[in-house]
Amino acid sequence: MSRPAPKHRASSQERIDRIVQATRELLDRQGLADLSIYAIAEQAGIPPSSVYHFFPQVGDVLGALAQQVFAELEAVLQQPIATTPANWMALAGELEQRFQDYYRHNAAARELLLGAHELSAVRLADQLHDRQLGLHFRACLARSFHLPPMPTDVDVFTLAMQAADKLLAVDYQQHGELTPALCREATRMLTAYLGLYLPPVLVAIDQEPT
Repeated sequence: MSRPAPKHRASSQERIDRIVQATRELLDRQGLADLSIYAIAEQAGIPPSSVYHFFPQVGDVLGALAQQVFAELEAVLQQPIATTPANWMALAGELEQRFQDYYRHNAAARELLLGAHELSAVRLADQLHDRQLGLHFRACLARSFHLPPMPTDVDVFTLAMQAADKLLAVDYQQHGELTPALCREATRMLTAYLGLYLPPVLVAIDQEPT
């Protein structure tokens, strides 16, 4: 009698989760240059052949980890706003601060998305995900303020976030951490760029336009 399929799938998923978690734990302590299938297998407590079965290359494991990080970044952005923001700049600054706090507390995410590496698959996935985050970012602002018509040929919210992330990446690659000074400048960069398209004062959603 064959083994039930659901149990087999659960066992496979459990092993995949262990591999990805082991990869995260290693990146919390070391850089990508020291990562290998054998190191991941040892950290996960499983044979290297099992890792190869699910992830033939290190880049494949990192791609799976990147998807976890993307989901966590979306969750960070979708957390409710604690207090009514005074203006859109304050709200944008709070959202950017959330991302910076997330990176400060997640070494693996810093190494994967802000580190200096040439993993094209991860970079491409990050760029594609930026567009999704840009939509969420705009939606966050639109829930609190009436936004004016925006350009249709470019996504200014995605570009603003990417510009801020680029500065965070430079900071991390130069200093091995995120410094208060450049985090501040990243926030200023984001709000300054958005300020090219958003007026200083936007009517709040709970107010009638004048």
